[in-house]
Order: sequence, then structure tokens, then C-alpha cells
Amino acid sequence: MMIAIATTRTMLITYTSVNNMGNTKFIDGRKHGFTLIELLTVIAIIGILAGILIPTVGQVKKQASIATSKAKLSQYLTSIQSFKGEYGYYPFLTLLNSKHELDLSDAAMSKSFVETLSAREIDNPTTTTAGDGNRRRIQFYNFTEDEISDGTDHTSVLANTVIDSFGNSAIRLIFDHDSDGLVTVPDPDGSFSDTKDIRASVTAYVIADSSNGFPSYYLYE
Repeated sequence: MMIAIATTRTMLITYTSVNNMGNTKFIDGRKHGFTLIELLTVIAIIGILAGILIPTVGQVKKQASIATSKAKLSQYLTSIQSFKGEYGYYPFLTLLNSKHELDLSDAAMSKSFVETLSAREIDNPTTTTAGDGNRRRIQFYNFTEDEISDGTDHTSVLANTVIDSFGNSAIRLIFDHDSDGLVTVPDPDGSFSDTKDIRASVTAYVIADSSNGFPSYYLYE
């Protein structure tokens, strides 16, 4: 009888020692879970990590969308230069505002922009058109559906306007209207009313829309 008791006690001690090597606690052979303090500590750590990571991921996504939008703007400018190479003059010069800009948030301006560079009607892409002077109806750029607003996503964005990756149509193309090799543009390092001259024949920028969370950015930054 004494030998059996001693053997049982030895087995219990061994069992407890082996299982205490892991994360689970055993006391007198019984399994115990995490305490409330331990659980609250883990939850607090997860909350801190989420607070750090979520804004970072959002910022990375924003910068990626800006990079994509800038790439599209560059393609627009390349298409405009191709038009000039074909016809010997820039399109849209008669449509510019007082700042010598083509304002693509205006539906009529976007219509002319799309139809001239794509040689396709904006409402019926299967039908060709000369647009603003593309008399040979050459397709300098092929617009995709996600580049043209259908007017349903944001109340401030009109249908059939050209939009960036955020859905913003406040795109401005600035032309060298007097062929002096310079354009006057908003200064990214100053207030929006600050301007500077840069050496370019045509460039672009996008105006922020705080109501929709659209950022501003400049192709010439």
C-alpha cells in the first residue's frame, strides 16, 4: 500500500513538471486558463498595434492611388504631344480658362478632351468623331470606364467627366498658350493662390476636395 501511494505521488509530480514547461498552467493536476488581467493586456496590445498599422496602411494605399493617377496624367500629356506632332498644334487651346487651363470637372471640357484624344463619342464609344480638331480621327488614347464618371459615386462629380483613381474630376491641364516655353502653375510648397513658372509646354495638377476626401497632387512636384 505504501509503495502504491509513493508511486502515484511520483507520477503526479512528474506530470505536473512536464506540463509546466508549456504555456498552460497545471496545479495539482488541474488545467487553468488565462486570468482576466492577462486577457486585458493582450487586448490592449492588439489595440495599440491596430492603431499604429491601420493609418499606415491607409497612407500607403493613398500614395499608391496618387502614383496611379499621376501615371494616367502623364499618359494624357503624352497623347496631347502626339496630337501636336500629328497636326502641328495643341488641341483645346480655344477652350482654356483665364489661367490657360483645361478644366476637366466641366462636363463639356471633359467631353471635348475624351472625344478628341480617343476619336470616339463619349456616350457611344463605337462611333468615331473628330472631337476638337482630330480630323483624321486618330486614337491617341483609349479611355477606360473607370476614367470617366457615371455621376453616381459623388454628388460633386458630374457624369461624363474625367476622374482620377479617387473619383475626383478636379483635374487641370495647363498649356503654354504663348509658346514661350513656360507655364504658370500653383506652387505645391505654398498656398493654393501662390504660383510659380516652370519650363513646360503642358502639365497637370489635381485640386483637393475635402468633402469627399480627395487629395491634391501635382504632376510637376
